Amino acid sequence: MTRRTPGRATRQILSGSQLTPPRESIGGRNAGNEPVSLVFLYFVVLAALIVIAAIVWAIWGTGAASGILLVVAIGFIASWLVL
Repeated sequence: MTRRTPGRATRQILSGSQLTPPRESIGGRNAGNEPVSLVFLYFVVLAALIVIAAIVWAIWGTGAASGILLVVAIGFIASWLVL
């Protein structure tokens, strides 16, 4: 029985053709024709709700915008718990 040097079996050299790009980049941009992730769409919808709440607040005041802001707050809490 021969002894191997420690770590010899774990070393491996990968060529460029063996490496694949990540499925999603940091900025949310897609490489190729892959669909947009659900997490990205979720946060886009929350951002749109914030913009809608700001417009409603500017037109009708805080009382009218509070319902939309409640939905946004619940959405952020859900994303914190689930994602």
